[in-house]
Amino acid sequence: MPPRASFFILEMRITHVIEDLGGGGAERVCVNLANAWATRGWDVMILTLSELPPSYAVDSRVRRRAIGWPRKADPKELNAASLAPMLRGLNGVACLDIIWEMPLLAMLRYAIIATTPDVVVALLDYTNVKVLAAMHETGIPVIACEQTDVSQFSIGSWQETRKALYRRASAVVAPDPTIAEWLQRHGARAYAIPNPLNAPPSIRLERTGERRLLITLMRLSPEKRPDLLVRAFASIAGDFPEWELEIYGVGPMHEELTQLVDELAPGRIQLRGFTDTPYEILSTADLFVSASWIEGFGNAIWEALACGVPVVAMECGAAVRSLVRDGIDGLIVDSDTPEALASALASLMGNESVRKAFASRAREVLERFSIESALRKWDELLEDVMSRRAVPST
Repeated sequence: MPPRASFFILEMRITHVIEDLGGGGAERVCVNLANAWATRGWDVMILTLSELPPSYAVDSRVRRRAIGWPRKADPKELNAASLAPMLRGLNGVACLDIIWEMPLLAMLRYAIIATTPDVVVALLDYTNVKVLAAMHETGIPVIACEQTDVSQFSIGSWQETRKALYRRASAVVAPDPTIAEWLQRHGARAYAIPNPLNAPPSIRLERTGERRLLITLMRLSPEKRPDLLVRAFASIAGDFPEWELEIYGVGPMHEELTQLVDELAPGRIQLRGFTDTPYEILSTADLFVSASWIEGFGNAIWEALACGVPVVAMECGAAVRSLVRDGIDGLIVDSDTPEALASALASLMGNESVRKAFASRAREVLERFSIESALRKWDELLEDVMSRRAVPST
């Protein structure tokens, strides 16, 4: 982290920019930060591209506005004074895809400047790139926040443009030190700040009866590999008749998964859809599972551990290994196969004493990755960014 600046921030005007506030990790981070800063009395705006309603509770003190994309640009948004700096900023680094989005970039520039922010916080890969392109030569600091492991995940034709524009950002926040180090090697002023997640209620419900629940919360998309999880659980379901798998989430693989469940484990796996009350769900769990092949932090894993639920997670990088302590509060599955995941699940589903031992250590994640610690690091970063803005160039 940067050294602590010489002044303390008493008041800030911060504009968050994100595509929407639907259910997802970046959206949760956006809302948590906005709510925390609004509680301090800071002026916080969340600017979204779409008008999709929020999936998480937004503090009433946080202002929200949607630019209503896609729509036809207003002439006042598409003016030469806005377009020229953006074109200069994209000279030599632009891909065709972002050039085609010039009307959106102009709308973003106009909308962000209208909020008169001290700092802009952009969240999630494509939005980060668009905001950095839109804000070229405005003098307003932009902090880009990554929510995935950029060393493993490419955004296709935008990849090189992202690298180039990240080098111009006032800061790039990554949720894990290994991701921040990769960004630094590619020229970004990158900092590691774990996701600021709110602690669950302190009461953990005791499981009663014979029914046992294996739960996961995920986006139903290829990188989360829900199909691999379904195959793994189905292969051992007959050995554990008291166990059921509940999958919470929405996404493009829903129809495919419905068919797979009907084929492999009807009645034993339930697709529950999106939930905005994860702690209520996790309070009923005996075990949590993650089959993802890539994570920037692992919000749902943190939430499960914070509820005292042991975790089985497939190997997907340093971020998850820092959350799940193999053999202490969960298991890390090194082999990338349904059979390996099934074996790890079976070893805990069939051993209540080990599950309880893991559960007894799981809530230590609340101290290891607390929201207070994350917010302190954000304070240090904001002070550093503002102090650099305040120093006149020579």
